Amino acid sequence: MESEIQLSKGLLIEKGSMLSDAHCHLDLFENPGHAVKKAIEDGVGIMVTAGTDMKSSMRVLELARGPNVYGVIGIGPDAASSDYKAVDGIEALLKSNKNIIGIGEVGLDRKIAENVDMKVQTKVFERQVEIAASLDVPLVIHSRMAIDDVIGIISEHAVKKAVFHFFEGSEEHAKKVEKMGYLISIPPIESGRMKRIIKDVDIDIIVSETDSPVVGKSPAAVKYVVEKIAELKGMTFNDAGERITETIKDYFYI
Repeated sequence: MESEIQLSKGLLIEKGSMLSDAHCHLDLFENPGHAVKKAIEDGVGIMVTAGTDMKSSMRVLELARGPNVYGVIGIGPDAASSDYKAVDGIEALLKSNKNIIGIGEVGLDRKIAENVDMKVQTKVFERQVEIAASLDVPLVIHSRMAIDDVIGIISEHAVKKAVFHFFEGSEEHAKKVEKMGYLISIPPIESGRMKRIIKDVDIDIIVSETDSPVVGKSPAAVKYVVEKIAELKGMTFNDAGERITETIKDYFYI
């Protein structure tokens, strides 16, 4: 499968760096290389593929190659009980591939992962927060019905950088996240709440994602997210796409 991803090498051109997908799951595609190639052809220059457990994180290590695909690895809430022993190996894995640019997706979940004890979730999350803080790398946060707890934990550990994937919070939470210097990732789902948040916060803390193929069809679908952000912020499509891409590059040291 790695050879398929190599198809992306050399395809990154100036106009191709305009759009970025801050969160997708390339390991879930039947042909990740095809998804990457199509996205680049549609102007998506950067894709960040995320792990959710040890198996998917190992695939992320394989897929995060070339100038277009980067990855974050970690043990998410769903896998907190089954993969907790793997947490202490995250640091070494992160250092093994320069295209692994953060720890994620990690966090707390009282909705989808409701069968996983919250004490276990919290212990696994806090350990990964400690690793991210010690290495000064961004966290990619998964939070469902737990945003206050998540904000409290990362504040306590003085985490400098965090991206709230598929942001679940209110307008008040968004302003708090903005003040803390964290990023809000906008998914391809429209709602009145999300529109108000996009309007309320600064463009420089907004990034775009597809969460594909779970939500969006592919990383190429990020253009529709950027279109909506541009419309709500009163910007041109190109300006919005470029600002978001620069934010991702700066935040993740790409």
